Amino acid sequence: MKASVRGLVLVTFLIIGIAAAGCTGDETSPVPLPTSIPQKGVLIQAIGNVTGQGVLLPGVPRGTLDTITFSIGLAPGAKPLDITNTTIVYSDAVRTEELQPVDGYRGDPPPGYWGIVDTVNELGNKNLRLEFEKQFVIRIHLKTPVVPNQLITISVKPANGKPLVIRRVAPPTIFEGDNLLPGL
Repeated sequence: MKASVRGLVLVTFLIIGIAAAGCTGDETSPVPLPTSIPQKGVLIQAIGNVTGQGVLLPGVPRGTLDTITFSIGLAPGAKPLDITNTTIVYSDAVRTEELQPVDGYRGDPPPGYWGIVDTVNELGNKNLRLEFEKQFVIRIHLKTPVVPNQLITISVKPANGKPLVIRRVAPPTIFEGDNLLPGL
């Protein structure tokens, strides 16, 4: 009888120890997930969220997106590059559209164009070189709006290197204002 009591006490302490080990300790914040999977040979990477500006039009159920905004920065180990020779192409299941840069590359783009709407971590004078920790926030304005649940692909191709390919899905219901476009 004594052996079974000792075994019961041992099992009880073991269960309490395991429960205490799992319930105590330093709280850690979750590790942020990368917004894009590094692509071999690509000199730039997507940073942060990809959002679309929702527009509610009469007679169009669930809204549409007419602009898409995303940030890019240098890929780890890449050398600084000039953004002026970059080609941006939008495509979906129905169409492909090569977008032109706005004059001076900076500014809110009209339909069919792309522009740098903000710069993050810019040191020194404003320029069009993507370097070190610097990020460009780019907005593309499509000629034809994106509808809900539409799979979209944005290709950002610098003069040298492979293009950065961003694949997203438009939300099932698009609201007026910013809408997060989830990755695949």
